[in-house]
Amino acid sequence: MTKSARAALQRPAAATTGVGPPLDSFFTVNREAFERWVQGMMEISQEIAQFTQTRLEEDAAAWAKLASCRTPNEAFECQQRFLERAAGQYLAESNRLSQIIVGLASAGTPSAQHASTPS
Repeated sequence: MTKSARAALQRPAAATTGVGPPLDSFFTVNREAFERWVQGMMEISQEIAQFTQTRLEEDAAAWAKLASCRTPNEAFECQQRFLERAAGQYLAESNRLSQIIVGLASAGTPSAQHASTPS
């Protein structure tokens, strides 16, 4: 994140634009929504980076095990174990990413949630 973007996120929530209360509220709500979006994108990026690192390490280990196999049957079993484990990890990761995305989408803005709630 650039210094100017970080500075923009660190401005006090009560800062006004000087254009009047209706637009000040609009800008505050949008700034808060943008902050949540940036935080969510950072969380997604970190999750993907961590998963990728784990998968690369496990892929390298699987290749080493496969290279040490002496028979076609051993190689087949090695590949089968690798694929089963990898498939489970990909499924778990897709579930984690889905949860992050749903949380980001459902966060909304407090002001918007309040305004959309029927009286």
